[in-house]
Amino acid sequence: MALSAQLASPAFDSSRSRQEDLSHAVARIERLGKHLFGVSACIVYLHAADDDPASSFDTAAHAFCAQQDLTDDLQVVPEKSSPFQAALGKIDNLDVRFYALQPVRNRDGQIVGRIGLIHERPRMFTEGDKHCLHDLVAVLERELHAHMSSASPAAK
Repeated sequence: MALSAQLASPAFDSSRSRQEDLSHAVARIERLGKHLFGVSACIVYLHAADDDPASSFDTAAHAFCAQQDLTDDLQVVPEKSSPFQAALGKIDNLDVRFYALQPVRNRDGQIVGRIGLIHERPRMFTEGDKHCLHDLVAVLERELHAHMSSASPAAK
């Protein structure tokens, strides 16, 4: 089959549409997280697979989140706010002085990515913030589960 015929096929259009839908959902979640937490950046980093649309999210902030060690649960650095907090890293012109990482899991409970909150000033991360981040992760996981269900051969 010619490449132009493959690109015009309903299967290709459906696959591209699913990837665009997931990309748009991830972008919305990042915007919501940034606004909700008042941070410099909210990053969704999905562990890349060859056909994963997450590879298009390859910014310095995504790279920063990807290189941080990930635990099984929420990680907040630093745990206490201090005006004298040294920079934890640098993203473009931003000195990172706070980040929080929450793992994202698939239906089987395996970690497939993370949501990271990054800020240029140290800040407190309250119990309310923790609950909101868990809710935001739940929304992302639901999007991923829906995307994976529609992309699986059994769903076709």
